[in-house]
Amino acid sequence: MAPRRPDLVEMTVSVSKRSVPRGATLRVTDVVRNAGRTTAPPSTTGYYLSRDRARGPSDVRLGRRHVGGLQPGGTSRRSAPVRVPSSAVRGFYHVLACADDRHRVRESVELNNCRASAVELDVTTPSGHSAPVFAGLEQATTCIPGPIGKGRSSSYRLSWKSASDNVTPAGAIVYDIYQATTPHGENFSAATYTSRAGATSHETPLLPANESYYFVVLAKDLEGNRNSNRVERLGENICR
Repeated sequence: MAPRRPDLVEMTVSVSKRSVPRGATLRVTDVVRNAGRTTAPPSTTGYYLSRDRARGPSDVRLGRRHVGGLQPGGTSRRSAPVRVPSSAVRGFYHVLACADDRHRVRESVELNNCRASAVELDVTTPSGHSAPVFAGLEQATTCIPGPIGKGRSSSYRLSWKSASDNVTPAGAIVYDIYQATTPHGENFSAATYTSRAGATSHETPLLPANESYYFVVLAKDLEGNRNSNRVERLGENICR
């Protein structure tokens, strides 16, 4: 018969900001629950920056908090201040909360300790240089006349109004373009395309006509600061 053991599970994790410069602080709120059958001894929850939703060796440690002993079914909710290291690379991250971060508690399940924030955190460059002001993608259109089936392809024309910035001129701002085949499926850790500087439109390569495509465009200044809009447009066939 398997021994009765505790099982520490992160139930929720959220952050106090959507964007934070390197070296600055934010608050992380999480809830850890003992889903096991015996009391869990005191433990430590660790917080990390992660490019995806899974704990990995490249994740950046932010800090930790103490969790007291938890009876079966018991929970611990707390907000803790953490600092984003100055060495962190600019970009979008999920914040992970990982229960029993130091692996000091013998649990019935050891693979369910971490949970990722639903909202991504935009880590920016610390300076008086703010991110561009940008309203996001306005249109994503293609023209495919007649029946659409396998073997046909077409490019999409994406268009937007120029972004503005407090330092970088409009002609030097570039636009990172993210493409997905499902709503809100964009991977913001790596742009699908990047426009030329100062562009207000972009033509994609030929894409299979029997797929749906979703697009998000972010403006990026000369320091790498990106605005955080999440305006998503479904590619529209205007020649049907």
